[in-house]
Amino acid sequence: MNFIITILLLLYTIPLVVFLSEKIVLAFPLIVNLLIIFFLNRHYFHLYKILPYQIESDEEKIICSKFYLSKKEIVIYYNDITLLSGGIFENKISGIMNVLDGKNNVHIGFYKKLNNSVKLATIILSKVNRELYDVALEKIMTGKREVNK
Repeated sequence: MNFIITILLLLYTIPLVVFLSEKIVLAFPLIVNLLIIFFLNRHYFHLYKILPYQIESDEEKIICSKFYLSKKEIVIYYNDITLLSGGIFENKISGIMNVLDGKNNVHIGFYKKLNNSVKLATIILSKVNRELYDVALEKIMTGKREVNK
């Protein structure tokens, strides 16, 4: 979808560039188009870097592989996780769930649409250190209290 939108925006940008010398007011829509293309693609490239297509977990670690256009494999040990944010970890219905390995400065994410994502989030919560678990649990409970009001 990102590719299609970028192509359409580039098609709109070409006439703006061609006629810019004749009508200087076209500079504003040209700048807007270029900014939209830049920020849209920056967001997608960030997601491509942190979203693996395959996530496996065992008793001590998470193994993430098959990243978009990359053969890298990231291993995150539960003991090294320093931050859980987004999605279920913050009592949100949707959104990307982020896991940060503070020791190795590695960041991965996954969506709720991922098969067994709730099970993965449960496993992560059960394996992280107690302080991080308590912080995530507090965010979840605070969100539930606000919904029940």
